[in-house]
Amino acid sequence: MVDSKKHLLPDVQVEDRELKYECPDIYLDDTIMSLKFSPTQNVLSVGQITGELRLYNYSEENCNEALHMTHHSESVRSVDYNPDGSILYVASADHSYSVISNGRLEGQLKKAHDEAINSIAHLEDSHIVATGDDDGIIKVWDLRQANQGKKSCVFEFKEHEGSISGMTFEPNHKMLLSSANDGCLGVFDLRKPILYAMSDCFGED
Repeated sequence: MVDSKKHLLPDVQVEDRELKYECPDIYLDDTIMSLKFSPTQNVLSVGQITGELRLYNYSEENCNEALHMTHHSESVRSVDYNPDGSILYVASADHSYSVISNGRLEGQLKKAHDEAINSIAHLEDSHIVATGDDDGIIKVWDLRQANQGKKSCVFEFKEHEGSISGMTFEPNHKMLLSSANDGCLGVFDLRKPILYAMSDCFGED
C-alpha cells in the first residue's frame, strides 16, 4: 500500500543552498531503525522496525507527515538519497530494496539478497546503488537494468564475514568503503572490480 499525501520527492534542480531549519521532535510508537535528511529540501525520511517508511516536511516550528508507505514486510534498516534529493533508496530486512520518486514507489526488487539487507548507498548517476546484508555480502546494482531483476546486480563482493553496517563512495577513484560487524573496513575498487584493501580487525561491534 502506498499512501501519498503529497509528492515529496519532485524533480528538482540542483542548487547550492543552506537548509535553514532544525527538525522538531518526532514521536512514534514503534522503533526507528534508520533516518536520513534530504540533501536539498527540509525533508526527513524515517524507517521503522515495522517496515513502515515515513517522510516528513518540516520547518522550524512544524513537522508534518507527507508520505507513509508500507510495502516492506520487515524493518526498514537503511535509507539514502541521490545528490539532488529527488530519489530515495530503501533497504529492508525482508531481503528487498526499493526506489521512491515523486511520492511513488517506482520499484521494489524482492529477494535481492539471501539475508536481511542492512545498508544501502547511492553511488553514481542516480542509477548505481550498493546494498550490504547480514552475511557480509555487498552487491552493486545498475537500476537501468531493473527489469532484469537480480541480473541487474553488476558486482558482488563476499570479503566481509559480518553484517555490513555502512558504506560510502569516493567518486574520483571509484572506491567503495564499507564497514562491517566483523570489525574490518573494506575498500573496493569498482573500476576492476576487486577488493583493494581490508583493514585489520578492530574488534567485533
